[in-house]
Amino acid sequence: MSQPEPNLTVVIPVHNAAPHLGACVESLLAQSYTDFELILVENGSSDDSRERCARYAAEHPGCIRTLTLDEASVSAARNAGIDNARGRFITFMDADDWAEKEFLAEFFRDPAPGPGTIVMQGILLDFSEAEPPGPNEAFFSYDDGALAIGDDPSAAVGQRFLQDGCSVCKLYHTETLRRLGIRFIEHLCSREDHLFFFTCISRMQSVVWRSGLYMHYMRRGRNTLSTRPMPACELVEAAERLDRFIPQLAERFGITDKAYLFALRQNLVRDTLLRAANNIRFGDRRSVLGAIAARPELFGAETYTPRWHPLLKRPLLDRILKGRECRTLLYLRIALRRSSLRLRGRFNA
Repeated sequence: MSQPEPNLTVVIPVHNAAPHLGACVESLLAQSYTDFELILVENGSSDDSRERCARYAAEHPGCIRTLTLDEASVSAARNAGIDNARGRFITFMDADDWAEKEFLAEFFRDPAPGPGTIVMQGILLDFSEAEPPGPNEAFFSYDDGALAIGDDPSAAVGQRFLQDGCSVCKLYHTETLRRLGIRFIEHLCSREDHLFFFTCISRMQSVVWRSGLYMHYMRRGRNTLSTRPMPACELVEAAERLDRFIPQLAERFGITDKAYLFALRQNLVRDTLLRAANNIRFGDRRSVLGAIAARPELFGAETYTPRWHPLLKRPLLDRILKGRECRTLLYLRIALRRSSLRLRGRFNA
C-alpha cells in the first residue's frame, strides 16, 4: 500500500556533514508539525555522511529518503530535491544547523500559504559552538504580516525582506517551482540562493512573513575576512545578475525609496564584487576590475569604508575607479597586498 503524499518536503544537501548531521536530523524528527518528508541529498562526501544518510532512511522509512549525487554542487543537490519532492510545499535546510520544534509549524499558521505565495521566517545566528562562544543574534527577523503585489510598498521596505536571500527558512509551493522552471543556478559558487529567491519573488503573487525565530544557523568561526576560495568570474556574474534584478523587483513591488534600494545594492552587489576582488586571479583581472570601475557610486569615499575588507584600501580602490592604470598593474598591486595580508595571518585563501 502506497504512502500518502506529505504536505511538506524538507530538502537537506549533505556534504561532509557527519559531525553535525545527527543534531540536524534529530531536530526535525522532534518537530511538532509531522506531515512532512525529509530528503537527504548526499553529494560527494569523503567522510561517512553517505552511510549516516542511509542509516537514517532505514530507521525512518516513509519519513526519510536519500538521494545520492557524485561531486555535485549544493545547488544541484537542492534542484534534485525539487525534482524528487512529494510534498505540496518545499523548504530547505543546511545539514550543520538545527531547528526548534515549532519551526515547521510556523510556516502553516494563518494565513495559510497558497501556490502563489512565499512564506518567510527569521533566522538566529547561533554562536554557542564558536570560539569564543557568544549569545545568539537575530540574522533576519520579521513582524507577522503579508504583502500582495500592488499593495502598499512600505511593508516591503519596512520588513527589508529582499536582503534575506538565504535558501533556508522559506516555504515554496513545489509544483509552482516546477511549472515555472525555477531552479538554483548550479555553476555559481555564491549568491545562487539569493538569485533563486529573487527569481521566485519576481514570479509569485504574495509574500507572508512569520515572526518566529526557530532556525539556528550555526556559526562555528569568527573570521574577520571571508577568504573561502571562489572563482572570481562567477562572483562577477552573480553580482551583475543581482544588479539587474534589483530595479525589476523595485518596479514589481512599487519600491521608490532610493536610499533603501541603494543600501540593497551595497549589501548584495558591492559585497559580492568585494569577494571577487578577494579571489581575483590574473585571468579575471578585466572582468573583476571592470565590474568595480563600472559602479563608482558603490565604492565612493562617502559610501564605502574598507574596514572589513582590508584587501582594497582606499588608495588602491581609487586607482581602480579612476582607471588611470592598466588592469595588469592594478592586479599586481592587489596580488602584492594579498600576499602581505597572508604573511600577517589576515588572509587564508
